[in-house]
Amino acid sequence: MTERLLVVDDDRLLREVVGEYLVSHGYEVEMADSGQSAIGIFEPFKYRIAILDYVMPGMNGLELMDKLRKKDPDLYYIIMTGYPTLDMAYKAMIEGVSDYIIKPFHLSELLEAIRRIV
Repeated sequence: MTERLLVVDDDRLLREVVGEYLVSHGYEVEMADSGQSAIGIFEPFKYRIAILDYVMPGMNGLELMDKLRKKDPDLYYIIMTGYPTLDMAYKAMIEGVSDYIIKPFHLSELLEAIRRIV
């Protein structure tokens, strides 16, 4: 069975590069450009992992994670951030993030994080 992933990032180029890379490695990928868009397409128990940008207009990645977790408590999360702080990393792990990746990153780092989860 192919794993389904949800990628949410307001940066169109990054979102598309990540999505295409993951598809080329056998994953089914849906993409959204904001937390609100992600909520609009989200279906509980459809995805294995949500890969979320931390800083997005309107709703950050942890706020989105909280909303998605209420709909699907089995979903795993990877946070991507270009603004890493110790406080943010700590809060993310406390909130239940499985992993987080600091931008810019090599796509192979993201793939390895996904493989550790699945």
